[in-house]
Amino acid sequence: MQTVNPKILIIDDKPENLTLFRDILRPYNYDLSVATNGVTALKIVKDFHPELILLDVVMPQMSGYDVLKELKNNKSTREIPVIFLTAKDTTEEKVKGFEAGAVDYIAKPFHPRELIARIHTHLQKASLLASLKRLMEHSFHELYTPLSIISSAMEIQELAYEKTEYTQMTLAACKSLQSIYDDLYYSINYINDEKEKSLFDLTALLVKRISYFSLVAQSRSLTFETDLHQESIVFLNEKEIERVFDNLISNALKYTKEHEKITITIQENDKNWIFSICNPVDKEIDVAKIFQKYYRHDNEEVFGLGLGLDLVQSICRQNDIKIGAQVDDRLFCIKMEISKIK
Repeated sequence: MQTVNPKILIIDDKPENLTLFRDILRPYNYDLSVATNGVTALKIVKDFHPELILLDVVMPQMSGYDVLKELKNNKSTREIPVIFLTAKDTTEEKVKGFEAGAVDYIAKPFHPRELIARIHTHLQKASLLASLKRLMEHSFHELYTPLSIISSAMEIQELAYEKTEYTQMTLAACKSLQSIYDDLYYSINYINDEKEKSLFDLTALLVKRISYFSLVAQSRSLTFETDLHQESIVFLNEKEIERVFDNLISNALKYTKEHEKITITIQENDKNWIFSICNPVDKEIDVAKIFQKYYRHDNEEVFGLGLGLDLVQSICRQNDIKIGAQVDDRLFCIKMEISKIK
């Protein structure tokens, strides 16, 4: 939670630079701490708990990249925004810095107003993200409990009387709302979540997720047609792959006309399990844009936040899973290649 005077840690091996940073930041009432090397900085972080770190890249013994790696590997510090400060102003260095997890990259020499503006922006972003995460965590029970009650009540209604179009529609709507909330919650927490890998059966997981969405499919008069390898063992984070399956299935459900079928398969080649999901579409799809965040078809009227496929691509990228999409004769297909266990 952001304090009245935000805490900033400045890490630079040159004392004259630390003096300059202090002079620039002092009028803004930041709570400042400094370190001249990475080892000392990591010790200070434990007690100081900074809300932002200004980090020099080129330092002896422990570079800025090494310090950032240590911060990202620690659950208690991985969310602290880090701004790289360096005289190396090449595109390659900037890309390397962002890939390492820095939120910004300021080249020396810099204008004091630029430094202040960047700091202010990233402190605001960090505060907003923290507030969103708290809101999501606190609202979890407030949202899920009513949805669970509605689902249970509809199921009891069906047992006591009979299934109706209205009970099925209500149950399907509950699952759709839960899926939307899961997308938002997972997107906010995705970067900083622990991702432990384990062996599990891809086919068994997929069967469960298809079953979960069966009510949504029935409410729209859609059917699933499957051709799944009997067993497909992988070594990944199961929760991540569950999120991938949920987003791909819900995406297919949203864009398939009533009384059509969605085809889902798991096949194999020598190195990979080949997953594919195909559904007929009745409008043009820009395949080059579907994995972009917030991308939505023009004038579409469906549930969702436009986060699903962007999140799917992010998870695939982190796990070296090849994913692609294509449209052939009004059949839209997404395919993934997932490595087998060697």
